Amino acid sequence: MKLKSQFASIVLSFFLFIPVTGFCAETTGENARQGFEQILDLWRAENYEGLYTRLTHSPEQGWDYFAGRIVYASRIPACCWEKLQEVKLTVIGKDRVTINAKVGMEVEGVGTRFVMRDFVMQYSDGIWKLPMRDILDLSQYNLQRIPRQIYERAP
Repeated sequence: MKLKSQFASIVLSFFLFIPVTGFCAETTGENARQGFEQILDLWRAENYEGLYTRLTHSPEQGWDYFAGRIVYASRIPACCWEKLQEVKLTVIGKDRVTINAKVGMEVEGVGTRFVMRDFVMQYSDGIWKLPMRDILDLSQYNLQRIPRQIYERAP
């Protein structure tokens, strides 16, 4: 009987702990989705500074690496309803979400093309971030094209 009582108290304390942590998978997933949409909007607006702050990357792939490639992008995110479709969220933890989605990309001279893939969002420094590699892969940068603009960071 004592064992049942101990088990019951352990189970009860576990369920009491969950609300204290404030973790809600549905809210976490929606917040990650909003963060992903903000990343696509920053990119579309060519706000590369803002976009860079929402990317995770290795130390050797800093601002110069990113800026040197993103200006040669042959694609940018589409606008409005074409931007993000068929979104499926998988919450891995309170700071990690996988987003499977169809992303609309405007291709120069062709129109909108859609890319379906997984994106792993990471919550860090109070914002949802995406790996830099995902943005550069989606952009299909081509160092032989004319850059969108020459972008230099203010000192």
